[in-house]
Amino acid sequence: MTNDWRKQLDVQLKELALKAQQHPHATKEQRVALTRLMNAIWQSGRLVHPYRGQFQLIYEDIYDEAVQNLFLYLCQDDNINKYDPERGEVITWVNMLLSKRFFPEAIPKVIGKGNEINLEDSHLENIPSLQSKSMSLSEQIIECIESDPDLIFCKEHIKGHPEANFQAIAKRRCSGIPWKDISAEWGIGITSLHSFYQRCLKKFTDKLQEYLCI
Repeated sequence: MTNDWRKQLDVQLKELALKAQQHPHATKEQRVALTRLMNAIWQSGRLVHPYRGQFQLIYEDIYDEAVQNLFLYLCQDDNINKYDPERGEVITWVNMLLSKRFFPEAIPKVIGKGNEINLEDSHLENIPSLQSKSMSLSEQIIECIESDPDLIFCKEHIKGHPEANFQAIAKRRCSGIPWKDISAEWGIGITSLHSFYQRCLKKFTDKLQEYLCI
């Protein structure tokens, strides 16, 4: 990446951040501006990767958790107004937040979950007897989602993206594919993907229990 390109990107990110600050919190105009800002940050490839080389097998899960929480933070409670253009570039600000706050916070969340497929949702903890079965938790859940006897998992999709249905997302996550790769595959923001996924996990917990005869 050339210096000219970096400068151009810094200008673009600053303009988007300032535009988001101009609109009242939670308005449609601010949501549009924030979405454009987060997409530009993600596509820039300039997000820092803290503690590279550590947490080998679970680094991507920790990083994904940290990035999605960073983006959620930018959308909440007028936090975008905490960015001060007089103190530096947007990418410097978000990288500081990612490395100093959200990555360290993500480490215990991921390591402490004890869920081999990182389904990332407490609703599935309502299925306690799964772990006593001969099949692992991941195998039982993904088998139910893949078989989809009532065709409900494949029909529940992100608006305007039938390919981004719960079944397809769950299969990718259970296979260990990180959120950033799923986001790139479908051109859908990580925050949108993760929020949709969490809603589906909550919605279908009872159905999974029914399928597994619990």
